[in-house]
Amino acid sequence: MRSAALLLCALVAVAAAAPKPTAVYRPRLPAGSQRELAEQKCLMCHSAQLIAQQHKDAAGWEKTIAQMEKWGALLTPAEHDSLKSYLVRFFPARGTARVEPRRPVHL
Repeated sequence: MRSAALLLCALVAVAAAAPKPTAVYRPRLPAGSQRELAEQKCLMCHSAQLIAQQHKDAAGWEKTIAQMEKWGALLTPAEHDSLKSYLVRFFPARGTARVEPRRPVHL
């Protein structure tokens, strides 16, 4: 009985000392000119984390958006293109540099 209590205390101590998990993905989509569109059209079914886990090239995002439209996502052709541009920019294929917007230089 005493050894069980010691074992329990040891397990509690180890669990308390273990590092706490940290979020790998942001809970929101990155700021950008089309974030509102992505939130409106994508987050009604998916979490931002699910989208952020995806890393695709332009063809991959095109295929994904087309599939979502087949499943009922309502996008105009302009929204389709804008959403694709946003996703390619912020969630490119692995090994591809993410394109950051240019910021004006103040002298």
